[in-house]
Amino acid sequence: MKLFALKCDEGYLKKASSVIQCVPIDKATVVSDSGLEKMELIAAAAKKAGITNILLIELVVTEGQCLKRF
Repeated sequence: MKLFALKCDEGYLKKASSVIQCVPIDKATVVSDSGLEKMELIAAAAKKAGITNILLIELVVTEGQCLKRF
């Protein structure tokens, strides 16, 4: 499974309400292929807010071993 996020110097971008922030990966805005247009809009808003060095990165999710059975 491939997911995408926007990386910045201080972490990853998150769009919250009308604010763009650099946050840790677990708080970032993450999308699948169908959300890549949204990432273009978030990157443009981040640049307008003064955030530089924005990178679109691919997150690769793999299924690991079972940690606990319920």
